[in-house]
Amino acid sequence: MTETIPPFITELISKHGDLGTFIAMFLESSVVPIPSELVIAGAGAIGVPLWSIVIFGTLGSTLGAMVGYAIGRFAGLPVIIKFGKYVFIKPHHIEKAEAFAQKHGVWSVLLGRLLPIIPFKVFSIAAGLTKIPFVPFVVCTFIGVVPRLILLGLVGAMAMRYIKVACIGAVIVVAAYLVFHWWKKRGAV
Repeated sequence: MTETIPPFITELISKHGDLGTFIAMFLESSVVPIPSELVIAGAGAIGVPLWSIVIFGTLGSTLGAMVGYAIGRFAGLPVIIKFGKYVFIKPHHIEKAEAFAQKHGVWSVLLGRLLPIIPFKVFSIAAGLTKIPFVPFVVCTFIGVVPRLILLGLVGAMAMRYIKVACIGAVIVVAAYLVFHWWKKRGAV
């Protein structure tokens, strides 16, 4: 599992622990094109405690989302369309997120955090564009990221445990196979 995580993220989290988790989630939630699934599941896989993932991941995600919100609110759509391609934000992503935000208002923030349909940063930018009130945006972001962080942290931790068990099982099977064939040859002599 850790092979699928960008090396700089693995190094950041393993060297700096809580601060690394915070920074990675801040970057992911603002404008850097890093999937949160890789960051959080990766943190769980390399042994970062779940409570740490939740606390520092939530803080990083929320502050990163605030940056995205500010970009949407103050930079405006023309700037986002011009530079969005550099962080994999396409105009149709913004349009969908904006329509969702206009339809559901402040509740769209909470829904957008709970459902991984729209990338985090795109939704934060769209919330700024549609001028969703800032304080409810922050509160809903903070509340909405917690369940996702818990789930992804647990998935990462469990995946690593299963990978270790599978590797141990494979070694045992290969060893048993070799011993069986050695025993069979020895008995045939």
